[in-house]
Amino acid sequence: MLGVNTGCGSGHTAGPAGRGGPGWCGAEFLGQAGNVADRRQADQQTEPGLGQGADWQAYRQPDRRSDCRSDPHVGQPAGLLAHRWGLAARHVLAGWVLPVWPLLLASTMLAVAPHVHAAPRQAGAAAPAVQDVARSDGLHAQPVTGVQADALPRVADVAPALFLPADSGVGLAAFWSGPELMVVVDHALPALFHLPAQGGLFDRRESVALNGATLLRLYLPEHPAIVVERQKAGWLLCVARKGAPGRCSPPPDLPVAHMQPEPARMLFAQSQPGRVITLPDPVTGGRLFVATTRQAEQPPPPRAGVGYAVRPSVLGLVVAADSAQLLMTATPAGPVLEALAAQPVPVGLPALPPSASVQQGEDWLWLGLRDAPAPQLLQAWRKARDSLGTAGEDPATRLAGQPEAAVMSVWSARIAAAQAAFAAGYPQQAWALLRDLPLPAGQAAAGGMAHAGWPGPGVQALRACAALLSADMAGAAPLATADWAFGPDMVVWRGAYFMASGADSQPTSVLLARGYARLEQYPAPVRAALLLRVSQYLAEFGGPDERTALGTLPDDAPYNLARIMLQLRNGQAETARVALENLTASGNDRVADHARALLVAFLRAHDQISPAMAVEAYTQLLAAQAAEGAASSTPAAPATGAVQEDVDLLPPLRLAYAQALAQAGQPERAAGVLDGLAPSATLPHDRLVEAWRSVLSGLIFGPPQGAHTPPARAGAQGGKRVAEGAAHGPATGVSGPARGQMLALARARMGQVPDDPFKAKLLAGLGRQFMAQGRPGLAVAALQQADVLAIDPLMRADIEELLAQSALEDNQRPLALRALERSALADLPADLAARRRYDEARLAAANGDREGAQALLAEDESDTGLSVRGALYEQDQQWAQAVQVVGRLASRTLPEQGVLSTAQRDLVIRLASDAAAAGDGPTARSLQAWVGARALGAERQALFTALVKQAQKAPVVSLGVVRVPTTFDKTVKDPK
Repeated sequence: MLGVNTGCGSGHTAGPAGRGGPGWCGAEFLGQAGNVADRRQADQQTEPGLGQGADWQAYRQPDRRSDCRSDPHVGQPAGLLAHRWGLAARHVLAGWVLPVWPLLLASTMLAVAPHVHAAPRQAGAAAPAVQDVARSDGLHAQPVTGVQADALPRVADVAPALFLPADSGVGLAAFWSGPELMVVVDHALPALFHLPAQGGLFDRRESVALNGATLLRLYLPEHPAIVVERQKAGWLLCVARKGAPGRCSPPPDLPVAHMQPEPARMLFAQSQPGRVITLPDPVTGGRLFVATTRQAEQPPPPRAGVGYAVRPSVLGLVVAADSAQLLMTATPAGPVLEALAAQPVPVGLPALPPSASVQQGEDWLWLGLRDAPAPQLLQAWRKARDSLGTAGEDPATRLAGQPEAAVMSVWSARIAAAQAAFAAGYPQQAWALLRDLPLPAGQAAAGGMAHAGWPGPGVQALRACAALLSADMAGAAPLATADWAFGPDMVVWRGAYFMASGADSQPTSVLLARGYARLEQYPAPVRAALLLRVSQYLAEFGGPDERTALGTLPDDAPYNLARIMLQLRNGQAETARVALENLTASGNDRVADHARALLVAFLRAHDQISPAMAVEAYTQLLAAQAAEGAASSTPAAPATGAVQEDVDLLPPLRLAYAQALAQAGQPERAAGVLDGLAPSATLPHDRLVEAWRSVLSGLIFGPPQGAHTPPARAGAQGGKRVAEGAAHGPATGVSGPARGQMLALARARMGQVPDDPFKAKLLAGLGRQFMAQGRPGLAVAALQQADVLAIDPLMRADIEELLAQSALEDNQRPLALRALERSALADLPADLAARRRYDEARLAAANGDREGAQALLAEDESDTGLSVRGALYEQDQQWAQAVQVVGRLASRTLPEQGVLSTAQRDLVIRLASDAAAAGDGPTARSLQAWVGARALGAERQALFTALVKQAQKAPVVSLGVVRVPTTFDKTVKDPK
């Protein structure tokens, strides 16, 4: 095929039978070279002439070929060659020899390029279009329109945008915080950490991982008009420019999220609500409730209330809560803000009073409760069950294809029977009857249809309460979010759901205390299912006001533990201890084991046993519980299910065991114990969080001082001890690999604690430890989270300085610059200001400004300042200056006598290396005399000897790059 190449630049052949005949590769090609689309079409039009009969054979004759060596145009100027090609296009032969046509084509392109730029297409001139031509494959080539613009649109003409890939279930919220736009995504999306840089407005950003969420910090100091658009594949953030055309503009029919006051609460109605994310508020020191939305909508207007304020936002809802009483709950209608306390702050409309008569309340009406003896209630349930008939069959088969009237009749009979079963103390039977009840939101269940208004709140409440006492937490979920569950007559059931689901003890105990008086008046079968467990919960976890609601507990034996807990928390320590010792001899093994566990906790809290002794005692109790569980072949199945009367002892016992392990200096074992625990009816979420905080503190900062001694000498376990541990670093005696495993475990379990200022201290300590281990990448991730969660300005500045240092080590200079900018406070302590100056010098050196870096440290004669200055000279290979600076550091750091520490030995090698590179023999000999016979270690000694010899020779050009030392004191300041 060498003799038939057309020379058109793409290996096409041509013949006289097609449009690519003689002369096309010359004049036609040059005539269309100014238009890319026409040229592509022209290349395609050479195909019809391939291999067309006798004419094709004619082009293979030797006398039709062209030889480069006989071509008179070879070697002529490109412009003249192109001119002659245009004049003699009809005489150009089509079959170029392979070595020839690339040269001619290159000459052609050189000639074409000036013509393209010198004579651009006139504005408004019609672009030539290639006509539709039938191709050999039967298809048609569509006309090609010429390029109408001389260049691509300028970047300035395109609206800046940032696309966040996410599915339809991911919600978003955005609000301004100083110069930054905070974008909260209510899911953990790793893709947001790898968004491509576009060289535009949104490139100065940071992605921070939160608990089940992701935070994007976009540095936009000018506060441009941000438009958030929901797309099929994610969210689009763009900037709307005033007076400039573009597609970035909010649609005119956006739904509006509005505030809807309700009794004792505020509903923020949203069309597609997302989740509620809680973050610390750096402005007020309180909390920020950030409610996301799953579709673009207009946020509610700002508003101030007692203890809270609705902040302006770009998307979603942001509420700053100054009061600890406030709680925001995500509901299907939107987030609800309420105050849960004995004396709550006013939120929304005035609270509705409970019904004047307990027996006339909504709970009695909806649940079918009756003030009757238990045998009479049981008889009523049996009668209702027998009268069901075919209505008691499976709804999926019984109601299939039935008219609506028949369906409603069957469900009415089942609801009446479920009320009778619930009042008689058989909630599991009631749940079996109502499990397949049609859903209220227009979604039909397996056994029927649903329409607006049915089933009503009473039927929904009965179904949820039956599910709660049957240990089906999914079926009981409406007790936390449904509108009817917020009523004063249902408060005890909402509190019981919080208790069974393991919610925080403070709001749970408030709700239970509010409804305790109503619970005492319930029929005996229902009261027996709840009263004992609620009494024990309030005695163990309730505050002073909540414990007051208990009044005088019954004298029955099952209430002995509740009475002892009340004595312990009311300051009657000795009375409680004696009662616990007596109760350990109970004939009920479960009660006796519970009393022993409480007695161990009492002795540990009063400094009467050591953590090691507590660990041993809890180990024996756990072994006994395991033996009892293995020996039990008939597990109890109480009617109360999730809130059963027999309290599950294992969760609180394992929690106490883990806390004792942490106090005994065994945080790894404690973490293993806590891994198997989850919030439950006997283990509130906040108590589990408290244990995890203690364990994580031990993993990061080491065990408390005197861990094997009583806690009075071990130090507190709160934030103060964490800050002190941050100052003094990890405990000694832990090897490097073991220390790395502890830090890795702490990093993996950090999600067990909420995003709050205490977690900021843990993350700051974790980042510091990673920096000490030479792992700046992990340090950056931890410190970015700590920076977001810290609320004290000085602590945040300290964290940001450490973040800048770790970012420099990880070669993330833009992040280091932003961190230094954020840490520039007016009245910084001298040590923190000095560390910032060192980071600024290192950043300047990394950006190539060596003189500026040295100027920042010119007057700094501190040890750290000299070390950094010397490292900068070493990086710049100015060895003589490095010897002077490092020599001054060594003259006051190296002792004249005594054993040298590891850091001092490294300094000896560093100064010797600089002297060898500078050829400074006197300095090397003086250093050798100063060190004398003191041991440096075998490897260091050999290297030191070689360097001293090298210093006697001529200076060398380079011994490599020395990194700036980063082992500075990075104490995180305690806000107190």
